[in-house]
Amino acid sequence: MPSSILEALGFLIGVFIGVVLGMTGGGGSLLLPTFTYIFGAPVGLATAYTLILTGATAAIGVVPRIRKKEVDYATAITLSVPVLLGTLLVRGWLFAKVPAVLFEIGGFQLGKRTFVMMIFASIVLLSWATMIGLIGRNLKPNPNLRTEQPLRYFGILSICGLAIGILTAFIGAGGGVMLVPLMVIVMGLEMRTVVGTTLLIVAIKSTIGFAGDLWTQGAAISVPFLAQFLAAMIVGVLLGSAVSNRISPNTLKIGFAWFLLFIALFVIIKEAFL
Repeated sequence: MPSSILEALGFLIGVFIGVVLGMTGGGGSLLLPTFTYIFGAPVGLATAYTLILTGATAAIGVVPRIRKKEVDYATAITLSVPVLLGTLLVRGWLFAKVPAVLFEIGGFQLGKRTFVMMIFASIVLLSWATMIGLIGRNLKPNPNLRTEQPLRYFGILSICGLAIGILTAFIGAGGGVMLVPLMVIVMGLEMRTVVGTTLLIVAIKSTIGFAGDLWTQGAAISVPFLAQFLAAMIVGVLLGSAVSNRISPNTLKIGFAWFLLFIALFVIIKEAFL
């Protein structure tokens, strides 16, 4: 397939991911396979692009949510701090320490790209399983947890936020694919509030986390390419935000979950067999 057609496909995928992000608050991490497989970017640069584009798009998408009062600020602030700590730890230091080849046994070699992409697939699969009820089926969301047990509520958010920040920083993700299930399944927050809150967290986390990438690989980052791709995603996220109010929260959740499964299986097959 000619490179020009591949690039056009990549930008169309950017619009689609923007739609998903605007509708569900998650999905920015799905940029990683796009940059890795379609544009052929090295994994470090692909994760950096994913991080900043997810953050910038989320910042635009959260504006109408703020106007509609669909953001839980207490939850957003509590989650943002540990998520940021985990993100800066990885993007500013740990990611660069991962060797190009982790280990080699016989003819099998585990490279950095495969390692990162498998983390991506694992996170996406975990989010899918949680969203459809395979994990956490017996958990009973308690919308009153914050008022009844505030220390437990904010403790859970802090611990989970740090873990999400570390894991998603390896793949350049904003964290929406993990934040959404956390707030829906564990915290019992209403889906539209979850979307707005997630977009705010992702915007803060991704934009600041990108500073670590500027420190480690700023010379390799193409600002014109980022600007063009951001424009494509903005179109998508505005469409997604407008459409989301016409679709039921449960339909959004289930549709997002099965889309995640498709992407995870594609990445696993690509890395293991192709």
